[in-house]
Amino acid sequence: MKPQSQRRAAFDIGSGATKLVVAEVVGSHVTTVLFGEERPVPFAIEWKKSADGRLSDAIQAQGLAVLRALLEVCRQHGVEITACRAVATEVFRKAANGGDFLQAVQSQLGLAVEVVSQEVEAELGFRTAVALQDAPPQDIVCWDSGGASFQITSLDPAGGSLRSWVGALGSGNTTAMLVEGVQGHAFAERATPNPVSATEAESLIAKLRSELLPVPDWLRGASVTAIGGPNSMFCVANEALHSRSYTVSEARRALVSVLDLPDAEMAAKPFCQGELKEPPGLIVPKVCLLVAVMEHAAMAAVHFCPSIGSCQGLLISD
Repeated sequence: MKPQSQRRAAFDIGSGATKLVVAEVVGSHVTTVLFGEERPVPFAIEWKKSADGRLSDAIQAQGLAVLRALLEVCRQHGVEITACRAVATEVFRKAANGGDFLQAVQSQLGLAVEVVSQEVEAELGFRTAVALQDAPPQDIVCWDSGGASFQITSLDPAGGSLRSWVGALGSGNTTAMLVEGVQGHAFAERATPNPVSATEAESLIAKLRSELLPVPDWLRGASVTAIGGPNSMFCVANEALHSRSYTVSEARRALVSVLDLPDAEMAAKPFCQGELKEPPGLIVPKVCLLVAVMEHAAMAAVHFCPSIGSCQGLLISD
């Protein structure tokens, strides 16, 4: 019997943005995307600014408001709450009250949210890359990076299982590292790290590389498919370089273009334009993290594949 089309919704509640895709799904294939959007909610930034490792009341209220609005989008597309699947990632694994926030989501909005491990996060990212690419799965090395962590994943040709190289670094905690560890300011009291000097950027890259794990042989020298939305570091580099594919030397060229700029000048750049873009203070940390990981893994190139978080992978997961 031919599988029936089902209308589903997938929520990826990340450390820096909340993402939603509503789509028609047949079996393990997304046939038609009806709606896709990510809305910045800086959970990781607020978590790193807090003195007690908790999410503030204000950021929780913002998170609930965004989810309430996106659930209305689901209703308008005829998607019942039972056809919605939601996952939450790194900041909710670590914030002292991350679980309390997700319980509030379920009690107030009726949306059950699963806090997934970094291994499951890696699998969803890989599934998303496979769903969006024409290449066979065995040829894909997927890089997914968010507000507080990243995962790089591929298939192990020996057994067909997934293998991952991960890190607890994302745009939010990298920004905190720049402000506190490099510039010597209290993150809670500093609105932006801009302007960032070349010396500060190099110091940040060195700090980031010191926290990265040894690189596995399967990743070293690889060409990588990077998935992410309009606020991802991959999209920032894409818009700075006018190319979806770039080497580490080209990523460094993107970095040079955003140094020594105050917020007002940074905000005029293409990657800061738009209603749903993140603040200009996150741009340099994002590109520094991109450069640090690419250099550490000696990547041949990154190929940016636009996506709405890992929602595509979530839609086709059991």
